[in-house]
Amino acid sequence: MKNRINFYQKSLRPRRDLMPLQSVLALWGIALFVIAISWGGFALSVHFNQIEAQQSELTLNEISNQLQAVKAKLDEKQNKDQFVKQLKMIEQEIAHKQQVFGYLEAAQTLSSMDYSQIMLDLARYHVADIWLTQVTFSEQTVTLKGQSSQSAQLPVWLSSLKQSRYFAGKEFSVLEFEDKDGLSEFNVATEVAAKEDQP
Repeated sequence: MKNRINFYQKSLRPRRDLMPLQSVLALWGIALFVIAISWGGFALSVHFNQIEAQQSELTLNEISNQLQAVKAKLDEKQNKDQFVKQLKMIEQEIAHKQQVFGYLEAAQTLSSMDYSQIMLDLARYHVADIWLTQVTFSEQTVTLKGQSSQSAQLPVWLSSLKQSRYFAGKEFSVLEFEDKDGLSEFNVATEVAAKEDQP
């Protein structure tokens, strides 16, 4: 007959340690709570991120609108600058045309003079004691500059010139009259337009 000998004591044998149901439920509750907190934190973070993104978009739109307004003001200023430049150019063109018109008017006035008639009158009413050194034609006057050995002859000579064809009806104004070295230097002027030509 064989006898079995058990070398393991009962205390050394493996045994099942069953967890109570309450502990299992408690662990599941804790796990679900942690999961819920984590999911809630994630959802809250996503919500805050969405709000921040919306605020950033609003800020970006506001900055974009401000930029467009600045560009519009800049364009308006540039348009004003261009308008001012064009206005200055027009003013310069008008001033230039007025200057040219003045030159043309002066040239027309001078061209209306009968130079040959003036010289003929001066030669025809020549006085021996009076001689001319310069005859100047300007826009409105004819200036006669010369010398005389007898100053008393100057009024007589001017009176005789008033009887000539060109100088008829014109008045003479003495600009300068000076005695120098026994000679009288004179400088007289008269208007270009004759009184008889005036309407």
